[in-house]
Amino acid sequence: MFFSLRWAVRRATLFTATVSLLPLLAPGLAWADDAATEVSSVTVRGARGGYGVEQTRTATKTATALIDTPQAVSVVTRELIDDQAMQGMADVVRYMPGVGMAQGEGNRNAPIMRGVSSTANFFVDGVRDDVEYFRDLYNVERVEAMKGPNAMIFGRGGGGGILNRVTRQADGTRGGELVLQGGSWNNRRVTGDLRQQLNDRISLRATGVYENSDSYRDGVQLERYGVNPTARLVLSERTTVRLSYEYFTYDMVADRGIPSFQGRPVRTPPSTFFGDPAGSPTGATIKVASGVIEHDFGGVSLRNVTSFGDYDKAYQNVYPGAVNAAGTAVSLSAYNNATRRENLFNQTDLTWSAATGPVGHKLLLGAEFGRQRTDNFRQTGYFTGVGPTVTTITVPLTAPTVSVPVTYRQSATDADNHGLAKIAAAYAQDQIQLTGRLQAIVGLRYDRFDVNFRNNRTGAVFATQDKLWSPRAGLVFKPVEPLALYASYSRSYLPARATS
Repeated sequence: MFFSLRWAVRRATLFTATVSLLPLLAPGLAWADDAATEVSSVTVRGARGGYGVEQTRTATKTATALIDTPQAVSVVTRELIDDQAMQGMADVVRYMPGVGMAQGEGNRNAPIMRGVSSTANFFVDGVRDDVEYFRDLYNVERVEAMKGPNAMIFGRGGGGGILNRVTRQADGTRGGELVLQGGSWNNRRVTGDLRQQLNDRISLRATGVYENSDSYRDGVQLERYGVNPTARLVLSERTTVRLSYEYFTYDMVADRGIPSFQGRPVRTPPSTFFGDPAGSPTGATIKVASGVIEHDFGGVSLRNVTSFGDYDKAYQNVYPGAVNAAGTAVSLSAYNNATRRENLFNQTDLTWSAATGPVGHKLLLGAEFGRQRTDNFRQTGYFTGVGPTVTTITVPLTAPTVSVPVTYRQSATDADNHGLAKIAAAYAQDQIQLTGRLQAIVGLRYDRFDVNFRNNRTGAVFATQDKLWSPRAGLVFKPVEPLALYASYSRSYLPARATS
């Protein structure tokens, strides 16, 4: 069972919305000054705007109609997110063909795109967001799936595609929204969105979320909250600055699911927790500050994005392994892991339109620079109540939920490392209008990817450098409206020792 209550305040429609709800709340209500009036029926008419979007800048870094993009793109809009009461990325991908979500060991989003699994191919407003954690939708305007290789636009990774979250930004409007959600297993969640225009030049917006919920699985709990204020500053008719800061954190129990036996899930009540719920916490704290400067030089547009992210992620598992041959017992093991990452990215794009005779061009020149600093630390769990070196115990399949002493320390193979990755890239692209029905796109990107790595446990140090070229070419043919046929060629790559 699930319910959602939404209060939306929009200056032009508040009165209409309030009146239209009265017959629904009290069908037999009669006005006090006209007691003889009887309302036999009420007809409510309305139009839904739909869930489609006409264009995106994510796939090409320019404002391009989806029908003119030689790539498979799926978009889940805010309207669909609201109507389906979606809360996380696993809800979103159900509406994206070719995209699924694996369990991810109960501590991260793990998408599978066109059969390729990766936890690193996430972006926020076109900027890399590659730490393993659970992402929320409270501050999201829409989610875009760009399927297939994307290295010309996004750089390394993305063999099956990427997922990009477009966030809600201050837009010069006024209004607000408060949503209360609740459901089975003590599901409790509240989100808010407040927009305010201070004057013609300054507008503000703030979105937030708080959730405290249980689960159908015994012992599994979740608490999370986040806030994302944004501002838009119109410095002149040609210059706009956008600022954003997000603080998001959560603590929950990592649910690794149930084991399999003879190729099928074991027979057990769905509420059964395999392992130790009290010994399986997972959480993350995300802090991201970003700024965007847009300036029109008169025919040439400049867009510069700078983003700094601080990610602190930790998790611990006392989890199930294999079921014995008799189907009567299951093994349990334990470990924990901590990741700390700092991301700094800067992207600069120049775009302009030109023509060579009857052929139109939309040109893009850009550069991206990035720095990623990562520290990983992992420990193995030892069941010291059984023995000082015991890393696996066996428990009855009929009683797999345990509470046993576990001591965590590093084994000979556990990670304790420090990595520093530096990215420098330059790219160029031309979107060509050949005829009214035929378009082409060509592009090329060059990346230099440097990694310095230190194994703190052994003292080993090494450095690598990759130089990579990423071409892109595509044709779009529109025989009739609104049908488009396309063919494309693109490349994706993953450096051998990438830190993500």
